[in-house]
Amino acid sequence: MTITDLRPESAPGRPRTARWVPTRAGILNVWRYFDEVFEFHRGRLLLRGPNGSGKSKALEVLLPFLFDASLRAQRLSTFGTSERTMHWNLMGDGAEGRTRVGYVWLEFCLDSASGPDEPGEDTGRRWFVIGARLQASVHTTTVHPDYFTLHRRVEDGEFVTERGQPLTRAALVERIGADGAVHESAAEHRAAVRTVLFGGMNEQRYESLILALLQLRTPKLSQRLDPSLLSTLLSRALPPLGETELSELAEGFERLDRQREELERLDAEVAAAQRLAARQQTYARRVLRAAAAQLISATTEMDTRTRTARESEQKLIGARADRERAEERAAQARRQADTFDTDIEALRSRADYQEGEKAVRDLDNLRERERGARARAEASEKVATAAQAQARTDAAVAADAERAAVEVGAEADRLAE
Repeated sequence: MTITDLRPESAPGRPRTARWVPTRAGILNVWRYFDEVFEFHRGRLLLRGPNGSGKSKALEVLLPFLFDASLRAQRLSTFGTSERTMHWNLMGDGAEGRTRVGYVWLEFCLDSASGPDEPGEDTGRRWFVIGARLQASVHTTTVHPDYFTLHRRVEDGEFVTERGQPLTRAALVERIGADGAVHESAAEHRAAVRTVLFGGMNEQRYESLILALLQLRTPKLSQRLDPSLLSTLLSRALPPLGETELSELAEGFERLDRQREELERLDAEVAAAQRLAARQQTYARRVLRAAAAQLISATTEMDTRTRTARESEQKLIGARADRERAEERAAQARRQADTFDTDIEALRSRADYQEGEKAVRDLDNLRERERGARARAEASEKVATAAQAQARTDAAVAADAERAAVEVGAEADRLAE
């Protein structure tokens, strides 16, 4: 459970109100509360928390119990049931020991000054505390209450001994002294509370006020609200109206009539504005539809370009990686070239290399001479080829001449015969 401080109301310069305002409340050794003090802010306290954290229990043992001084379970329970009695609040739910004493109290402040509320100043303030000492035992099912009132603030450790134990009734009477009183009965306590906090209120109206508090503190009131009963309770709790209040109510009804006419005129203007708004909405839809088409087209184009850019970026990353690998290979090749240059210089400085160079030069000379000899051989081959052709021609002529000579010889032989 958390306690929320209503800070927005704490602005400086806020005027004080001349009425009793709750400032603090305390629960000592009751239920699961060991020693809890609740701080009100200008009479307001907001309790928040999950079910079972103690919000309703704080209401049960504080309000309107300290106004009502009744231990009836139906008056204590926020649900109006008799399941959780005050005896159960003290001795149930894991309570230890055979006897348990607890205190509940509520502190009020009356500030009739008209200046701003500044912390630490008690000028013009009056304090009034109402409380009850509750004692229960495992031997009985009842609770013995001792109601008290106090005309000063509650101090730290007010209701406990030096050893941290709750005060006995005699110690409570001694502790309060002349600053208050421990009442002999619940009726006496009710009368004291009614006289101080609700001056001029009779017993009947005070009872109606308590009934109204009981009705209004019901959890989830809106789910099972009885409007007629609530109206009756609130009506009984209100003071009778005077002539001034009645005249103010009549003026209020007249103002309501004027406001009703003004509202009717405003309703007509609202209807005209709604018709105009409907047409404007149609026009806006058309404009929006055209803009949406452009937006969709631009979005599609953007997606395409984004996809292209993403692919280009991937290619760029790959190209950069290839370039880095190529640069690495080039650097490695340069390092190898430097190594080879060094090796070449070392080889060139050796005698066998120089002899090799001389051999290469001699080989080049021999190759040049070989080329010259080959050229001369080719020329001689050409001459020999020509000579061979001429020889073949001469051989043919010689063969022809020989045949002719044979023929002439034969003819000569024939002629000789």
